[in-house]
Amino acid sequence: MISLVTKADLDNYKYIADSVKNSVSWPQFVSEAQMLDVKSWLGDALLLEIIGQALTLPTTFSAANMKLLSGGTYTYQSKDYFFQGLRACIIYYAFGRFINRTSVNFTAAGVVIKESDFSIPATDKQIQRMETEANLTAEALKCEIITFLNRNSTIYPLWSGCSSKDCTSSRPIIVMGD
Repeated sequence: MISLVTKADLDNYKYIADSVKNSVSWPQFVSEAQMLDVKSWLGDALLLEIIGQALTLPTTFSAANMKLLSGGTYTYQSKDYFFQGLRACIIYYAFGRFINRTSVNFTAAGVVIKESDFSIPATDKQIQRMETEANLTAEALKCEIITFLNRNSTIYPLWSGCSSKDCTSSRPIIVMGD
């Protein structure tokens, strides 16, 4: 499957040492994020349309799909809104997968954890916390996208619709302090 997110896109959101951002692992996590995390709520038809446009040479996205991918501002009922777009959402889903799986290396001798005198491996708890943070961010971005698509459903005929009701109820505001 073609990746809708590149390593260059990742660099706009997260810093990862160049030695780990190899061309083999990142597209795998993006593909998994697209197929396992995004397809279920975006829908096969709309995702296939975007991927089909990405396959054209030179890559040409419709104006509507470029807006969906890149995010930006839009007006709904005389009010302006901002959303980050599908690329950002895919990045965070893929990053959550990347964090959890890059602490180990698969070698001919078996699965190993790379250590050196100059580094201390993160604990399982720290890795899980970073993965959870990335997934929560992806879910928040997903809610922005669903709201955008629901508000602009006439522009996206392949959008099958999805309730954004779950989005607002799953993001409670907790006041800390006094």
